[in-house]
Amino acid sequence: MHSLAVLVAASMLRFLDPYTSLYQTDDDREGRTLAAEPGFWKSANGQKDPLAKNPEARIMYNVFRASEKPFPEYDPAKPSPLFKLNQVGYAPDQPKFAYMGAWLGPKLGAWRMREEERGKREEKKWELVDSATLAPVVPAVPFAPPRHRVDDTANKEGAPFTGEYTYELDFSSVTNEGTFFIRVEGVGRSEDFRIWRGAAEDAFRVHMGGLYQKRCGIAKTEPYTHWTSGACHTSVVRGYFAPEEGKLPKDVRWFDIIAQNTDWEHGERLAVSGGWHDAADFDRRPAHLAIVNDLCAVYLMRPGNFRDGQLAIPENANGIPDILDEAEWGLRHLLAVQQRDGGVGTWIETTRHPRPGESAEDDALQYAVSCATRSSTLAYAAHAALLARCHESFRAKYLDSAKRAWESFLRQPPSNGTFYLTRKKGLFSTENRTVEWEEPKTLPANMLVKAAVNLAALTGEKSYLDELARRQQEALADFKKNEWRWGALSFSGEIALGLPSEAKWLEKEWRRKVENRANDMVKEVDGAYAYRCPWYFPGKGWFHAMSWGQSHPLRRAQMLVAAHALTGKAKYLDAAYAALDFHNGCNPQGTTLTSGLGRVYPVAFLDLPSYVDGIAEYVPGITPYRWNYGMPAKAVEMVYGGDKALATKCPIWRRWGNVENQTVAASEFTVWETIAPAASVCGYLLTPTGTPPPVRTAPAKDVRNLPGYWVMP
Repeated sequence: MHSLAVLVAASMLRFLDPYTSLYQTDDDREGRTLAAEPGFWKSANGQKDPLAKNPEARIMYNVFRASEKPFPEYDPAKPSPLFKLNQVGYAPDQPKFAYMGAWLGPKLGAWRMREEERGKREEKKWELVDSATLAPVVPAVPFAPPRHRVDDTANKEGAPFTGEYTYELDFSSVTNEGTFFIRVEGVGRSEDFRIWRGAAEDAFRVHMGGLYQKRCGIAKTEPYTHWTSGACHTSVVRGYFAPEEGKLPKDVRWFDIIAQNTDWEHGERLAVSGGWHDAADFDRRPAHLAIVNDLCAVYLMRPGNFRDGQLAIPENANGIPDILDEAEWGLRHLLAVQQRDGGVGTWIETTRHPRPGESAEDDALQYAVSCATRSSTLAYAAHAALLARCHESFRAKYLDSAKRAWESFLRQPPSNGTFYLTRKKGLFSTENRTVEWEEPKTLPANMLVKAAVNLAALTGEKSYLDELARRQQEALADFKKNEWRWGALSFSGEIALGLPSEAKWLEKEWRRKVENRANDMVKEVDGAYAYRCPWYFPGKGWFHAMSWGQSHPLRRAQMLVAAHALTGKAKYLDAAYAALDFHNGCNPQGTTLTSGLGRVYPVAFLDLPSYVDGIAEYVPGITPYRWNYGMPAKAVEMVYGGDKALATKCPIWRRWGNVENQTVAASEFTVWETIAPAASVCGYLLTPTGTPPPVRTAPAKDVRNLPGYWVMP
């Protein structure tokens, strides 16, 4: 069983550059000796293990040492982690930036090239070197010197955002494919990296592999993955609980509603296979329809990017583009649970969260599907019809089902229900309680438009658009109130196919919203942070709302590719590539944000299947939430010994308080918030190579040997 102890090794790490050396150890005696040196600090790596029977506090002791001359151990031929690169590779025709920088802890602050520490502005020479020939590349226009583009700033508590004095190196003029490294005079060299047209497709395959790993109701097997598991959750009971719409009293949990208001013994039992586990746990949620939309939308925007045989999935020889096969996996289970009257419940849940040590294939809990509400049925109709427009085989399978769901939606008033609970009250008594629930009366305008437009296009029947016109004012009111909640690709597929006149009001408003937000993101990429990233300027807007994956660059970049599809403007595409660079390693910690992606990637996060599969390395294709803005309370308690003042000194873009199930907003992920958005953006950006899926490296036998085990500077 995996645990947090894997994050700390009883060993040391050295990385060296000419003037600065980091020394790390978790040996307490040696650490007390290091504490006398001026660059000493206790690292955020020291953690208690909440999963162990007898947790131990383990501290990583760190010291940076400076010198007027290079350390004897310095080897200019050895790659230095001062360089932050796109580890998957740069597309030949995209802008290309690499970065140098490091945070040397709270005592020494930002690393700088030695001349700048002395107040000089000497311009360092640097080279892009062909790894095969070791010959420097001669660009058409000489490279500009390493540039400090944006100053790091601090929040009101005094915490810096990166802790760095970051240098940017621009080699956009190089367009020939190959493997290269960067060499900077007096600093050293980078790891090898590639310029190649298959880079975004390679990343796309990793992200889509993450969705495959989270499929429910199917065994994951070789040759599609090394992380194999048996089939799970292939039956559900017809339930009566609502699919999350509406509000419950604060002291009432949906788990209790489901447990006590489902006929587990005599209820209708349904055979299901489909959908994805939401995250570390095993439920299948209404929000997962966004995955169906995102994959269909990017396919319709760039159909030439996708083909059958592109991904390592069982359906990769059925004549259907693999991206659509994965999208269809998000509807299979809903087709199976559709009621006779056409209604569809879209939430499959049980009576509690799974616990560490429990596996999906051996899950003893029973699962139930929610009742069909007006909104859930409409949402299913919208996405089933969208998928049906993408491929003839899905038209045959889903069109009739989508039509039946639409008819059910028209007949059904807003749902309501009464739930009954019995709970303990004290040691010897219980209380009975009724809980009323009511579906919101306002229809979700985005689902109404999608369903009407897609069904009208599929059938040629005007009645769908007549219903949309009849409800236009209701839909417009909902648009003005809730459009900020809608995904960036909400209508990209429909717009790519062409909207009818009855929906042109939405296209006009939506285009304006997308372009305005994308323009803001272009400004953020250009000037908010030293590492180009589409996140709010410090102190502006919702810059602090980083939790739950909100700040993930590729989730944000969905707006940029949506804007590019609408306008064709290169600035949006360039900004999307910058977001891809950040995700793939051009960030303060020099790590990709997805397991199994690139060279340095997350090796431990909250994923229950990875705890019990008997494989040392966690499953690939998972993108943890990561940032919280503030340091998670449990991380302050367990990593920093409750010293909040010390914890707040950690730069904001370095705050991954990964205490797994104790820091869910940083350590977990979801298929719809982090994995699918990354897949959709990479799908839009990729250049198809026509190559089969690569054979992935076998799982590491010891995660301590993976570069991502150590936090980069």
